[in-house]
Parts: sequence; structure tokens; C-alpha cells
Amino acid sequence: MNTSIESNRSLDRIISSMGDLPASPAIVSTLMSQTTDSAADLEKICRTLMADQSLTARLLKLSNSSFYGRAKEVSTLREAILILGFKTLRSLVLAASTHSLYKNCGESEVTEKLWEHTLAVAIASRFIAEEIGHPQIEEAFIAGLMHDIGKLVMIEKIHDDYSEIIQTVENSQSNFVDEEKSRLSFTHADVGLLLLNKWAFPPALANAVFEHHHPTGLNQSPTPLGVIVNLANFVGKNLCQGFDDFRLPDPSLLPSAVALNLDAARLEDIQNRTAERFVSEQELYLAGA
Repeated sequence: MNTSIESNRSLDRIISSMGDLPASPAIVSTLMSQTTDSAADLEKICRTLMADQSLTARLLKLSNSSFYGRAKEVSTLREAILILGFKTLRSLVLAASTHSLYKNCGESEVTEKLWEHTLAVAIASRFIAEEIGHPQIEEAFIAGLMHDIGKLVMIEKIHDDYSEIIQTVENSQSNFVDEEKSRLSFTHADVGLLLLNKWAFPPALANAVFEHHHPTGLNQSPTPLGVIVNLANFVGKNLCQGFDDFRLPDPSLLPSAVALNLDAARLEDIQNRTAERFVSEQELYLAGA
């Protein structure tokens, strides 16, 4: 785990600039804890989920989606959890809860762009992980889902400064990280690491968020999640989901793509599948119950 941000003065600047960072939604922390063990108490998990009617409806909707190819309609929460599995359950709960943070931020146009990019990157991360046979497919989805959470925090906590950064980035199609460093001396990746550590996320996920622009361990096995998210980030950008910032027309040129042995043809297939899944699945996360 890279701890340089922990001992850097940037940490003090982040805290003083941001004030209180958002608390993890209670249901997320509870479910993350309850589903870490494959032998977890299913009935206890059901009781936790049933406290949120909106989330229960989303779970039932997802378990009945075409992705799972069910011939018989799923009507109970218990059956839905058994179909989805604990890992997919965690992904969905986190996605639904994360979207509520975006929806409640108050900057509808900006946060909608950010959420659409976030969801596209999460889907692309899952497909990339599947393509390379990674052992942590759902963890890759979660890392993609959280990769830009630092931007959301800055939009809310230092609104005027970050609005100027967004405007500069979109006008010049420049890089968020470069503009953030220039104006603030820290980046959304730094803030994301701080937040996920506060939320007690596993180190591998927090580190993936911290490194998603500059991944390390390109030749490690298994591949660090930050490498996957780095590549997925550009796949998401090329789907024109999110801000009009710097893009790379051919992501296969990225060191992360080379390390994962994903050439232009394989990446184009991943991009097409991501676009298809984004269209067909986004309502599962965006729509109310």
C-alpha cells in the first residue's frame, strides 16, 4: 500500500480544505462486513437489505435482468442473493449507495457527467478483469466505481475552485491531475485514498483508486487493480461518457494495455461490450425503486 500521501503535507491541506469527508452509508459498511465470509448468515443479510426498500427493489430487478438469463421470475430477496452471489451483491449495494452520494451533491449536470463516466469505467474494469482471467472480477468493478470519488468530494467541499478546474479541463481538453496539482497541490486520487481509508476499504481497493492514473506493478501477478482501472478509464472516456477532457484514441498504446496483452482489437471488443452493457444496465443504478 502506498503511504506517501499519509505522511505528506497534502494530507493536512486536504483535511483543512475539505472539512468533514462524507461518511460511508451505514448499509454499505454493514454489508461489506457481512458478506466478506462465503459462509455468512444469509438471513441476517436479508434483514439488513430489507431496511432499504429502494435497494431491495434494485436487487430484484437486477436478478431478473437478461444478463442472468433467468427462465423463472425471481420474487424473493433470498433467491436474488443466491443468484447474484455475495460479490455481485456487494457491487450492487455499493453502486446504489454511491449513486445516492452523486444524486445528493446538488450539482446535477456536473455530477451526472461524473456518474456516467464512473459507471462506464466500472463496467469496463469488470470486462477487462474477465478478459485477462483476473481472480478479483467484482473487486475490479468496485475499484472502477470508486476511482473518481475524490472528484465528487472536491465538487462538494471546494466547489468554486473545482468548478474552475472543470472549466479549464473541458476548454483545453487537458488532464484533471495536472490541473489539480497546479491549483491545489493534491489530486482527486489523493482525496479518494483518504476517503476510502476513512471508510475502511480493503487496501487493494484504496490503492487502486490512488494509482489509477499512474499504476505500479505492471508485471505483477495477479495484476494490481490500479492497472485495470487505468486502462478502463480510457475505455470509458472513449465512449464519450463524462467530461470532455484528455482522451487517448488508441488505449492499446498505454503501458497498462501492453502489460495486460490487450491489443487494439481486443480493446475495441471490450469497449463495444461496455457500451452495450452501459445502455442496458444503467437504469438498474440510476432509476429509483
